[in-house]
Amino acid sequence: MRSVSKHALSFCPSAKIFFGFVVVMNLALVLPANLGDLLHASANATEVVAPASEDHWMENVEKAILKAKKEKKDVLLFFTGSDWNPPCKKIEEEVFAEDDFYTESEEHFIYVKLDFPRNVPQLPMIAEQNKEWAERYGVTTYPTVILIDTKLLPYAIAGYEEGGFQNFLGMLEESRQIRILRDERLAEAAKATGDERARLLDEGISGMREEIVEVYYPEIVKEIVELDADDELGFRTKWNEAADLEMRKVILTDVMMIARLEKPEAAVEFIDEVLAEIKFSPKQRLEIMQIKLNVIRQTKDNAKIDQVLDDMIGMEEIPAETRERFLVKKILLMVGSNRKDLAVKLLNDSIEEGTKNGRANTYLLTAKGDLFDSEKKYAQAIEVYDQAISSGKANPDLLIELVSGKADALYASDDGKQALQILDNFADDTNMPNDLRAEALLHKAMLMRDSGRQRTARLAENRAVEIMENSKARGEIQQVVDRLRKKYGE
Repeated sequence: MRSVSKHALSFCPSAKIFFGFVVVMNLALVLPANLGDLLHASANATEVVAPASEDHWMENVEKAILKAKKEKKDVLLFFTGSDWNPPCKKIEEEVFAEDDFYTESEEHFIYVKLDFPRNVPQLPMIAEQNKEWAERYGVTTYPTVILIDTKLLPYAIAGYEEGGFQNFLGMLEESRQIRILRDERLAEAAKATGDERARLLDEGISGMREEIVEVYYPEIVKEIVELDADDELGFRTKWNEAADLEMRKVILTDVMMIARLEKPEAAVEFIDEVLAEIKFSPKQRLEIMQIKLNVIRQTKDNAKIDQVLDDMIGMEEIPAETRERFLVKKILLMVGSNRKDLAVKLLNDSIEEGTKNGRANTYLLTAKGDLFDSEKKYAQAIEVYDQAISSGKANPDLLIELVSGKADALYASDDGKQALQILDNFADDTNMPNDLRAEALLHKAMLMRDSGRQRTARLAENRAVEIMENSKARGEIQQVVDRLRKKYGE
């Protein structure tokens, strides 16, 4: 949904946390339509005052809410296990036993104590009432303090933390100000439309905890999301991110299914509609465009293939490295579709542009080296690989490809000694991941087997197995070694 304060136990995100025992709220409440239904179970409850503060606390919730309505006050619901729970006893002693607490707060609140004693008798009607209200607000941990207005809507929920009554009063007042701001903004929103209404609604509910908003203000959240459907104000992401993410996952699954089952033309049409109507994250959009690319490749329409890749390359939100990799993909597909001259020109132009702009061009240089190697222009390939290696040292996964490509070019140009040496150098570099070091050794073993040096190839393979840190990884490398040996007739 939205980013909320990590101080989730305080009344106010901006305030110092007053309550420390986490209130685990199972807020699945649907409020009845009228107060009479809500309070039916407690309508005839007998008033029993709390012994710690007999002049201030009520236990009949119906009477407390009626009193709050009459006096235009909010209600503080205090769920407690007074005779068995240590934190409950502490909040009674440190906060509710202080006369100054009531002097400073009774102007704004009616206090209701909902007790769950284990050793002290309690009137059945009060016990039933307290159970009902605990269930309605999902209270399972004591103490729990909930502030509600006279419409029974919570705006703050908390537990206990040390701090004394002055700190508690500060949190109480800040929470009340959140409620006042809520009411003011919602009243203003009732007279507004469009973006202004969305802003006012957002301001009205932003001060409250996420759990409270999700359960008790879902219609407001829904309206904000609808008013900012295109996320131009950022409210859709703020309030509906989780739901949107789940929805997009479902749509992505539909796209993959349609891409497999429908004819290419119909699949592309559906994908274009989805991309036009729904705002995806850059990563998800790339996933869908990749599916679209795979579909269009079935048609062998080079112009459409190029267009999809250009759209992917042109996305502003993607990292420069990802953009370069898509450019390489386009170049390689052009080579594969008998447009090698155009591909080489695009490659060289892209490298030149990248150099002017201070980019490393590592992936582009790798592609250029591979093209030279495929043309058996080994000297040029080695030169380009060296350029790419110098700029790709921070990327081990790419570096092993470059080292392997250079080793193949050296070996093909009858410089087997240097080819094996650069693979050894990589394998000896303990700064590289062990699996990549093992990969270099296996590559060395294949080159040695091609030259008939079976014994020394086995030594390289054995070292590749030994270099792995755990038995599972060693077993995986051993399986690769076994397949290699079987391939070479061992």
